Amino acid sequence: MSSISNDLIWELTRSNSSYLVKRKSGSGVQFSREPLNLTNKHSYVQSGIANSKAVGVALSESGSIVLSTKKAGTFATPAKSVISTTFKPYKTNRKIYAAIAGATKGYRDDLRPAAVSRASALLASKKPKKTQVKKLRGKKASA
Repeated sequence: MSSISNDLIWELTRSNSSYLVKRKSGSGVQFSREPLNLTNKHSYVQSGIANSKAVGVALSESGSIVLSTKKAGTFATPAKSVISTTFKPYKTNRKIYAAIAGATKGYRDDLRPAAVSRASALLASKKPKKTQVKKLRGKKASA
């Protein structure tokens, strides 16, 4: 069976995709909701559908980080094309970042910083926000 070119897939899905988000405001910027798109930008480089090698970082329901990579050459079987690695929630942030950087090294070096920053943002979103109590000064403090 012959494989389909990544460029052809991009040309077919560029304008019409169920993951595509078009906005009229913001000078017509287009975003993507693909699971293997790290920056959510609708572009050929970031597309998880159009590239044979793609990386995705997500947060699972249990609070652990899931790294998903796409196997090259498995376009005919989409269910078997994604390999997921789960990092337990008790693992330190530095170990998770190092593991993600190591997994993307040699696979897609251009996506390594985006994968680590996405994992960092997801881990930061899990932490509860600190509320600061505003201190009163002057006459209001003594009352």
